[in-house]
Amino acid sequence: MDLKVSAAGEEVIVPEGTTAVIGADPSATIRLARPGISRRHAVVKYTDSHWVVQDASSRNGTFHNGTRVQTVDLKGPTTIRLGHPTEGAEVVLVPSNAAGTVAPTTRPADPVTPPAAARTRVTPTTSAAAPGSVDPRLDELVASLNDTVKSIKGLTWSVWAMIAVTAVLALLTLFVGIIGN
Repeated sequence: MDLKVSAAGEEVIVPEGTTAVIGADPSATIRLARPGISRRHAVVKYTDSHWVVQDASSRNGTFHNGTRVQTVDLKGPTTIRLGHPTEGAEVVLVPSNAAGTVAPTTRPADPVTPPAAARTRVTPTTSAAAPGSVDPRLDELVASLNDTVKSIKGLTWSVWAMIAVTAVLALLTLFVGIIGN
């Protein structure tokens, strides 16, 4: 029983007996390079009679129905989010018994032996956007860039705040030293 994994407008078929890594690492089977996604965020594997997705000790968590989870049994079509319960990257997992036939534009994922051996890239399910239309992947890229800019702005303000506090403390120390003499 294969598993269809759809994320960021692309999909991969993971054959039974293989393990797929979802994350930001270039060697991940399903690569999602955006803020909040760990290099090895989650792992999908077939155990006994069904598919399971496991959080791979990610920093920001794996969520199912708004709840942070460590493991989710995939008995049918399941949607998880990576990095945030409502705004995280959405990943749809559909076991073949629930998926029916799979679109011919998808291809099997390479099995993962050691993580470095996984060189499969996610293939687009649609062709490039028609002239005059907006490619849905562009929206995701813009959202990712906006998240990155917000993170940088937040970091910049916090750095400036630390500098200001340090400067005020230095001036107070100097002032107390002058008054004490």
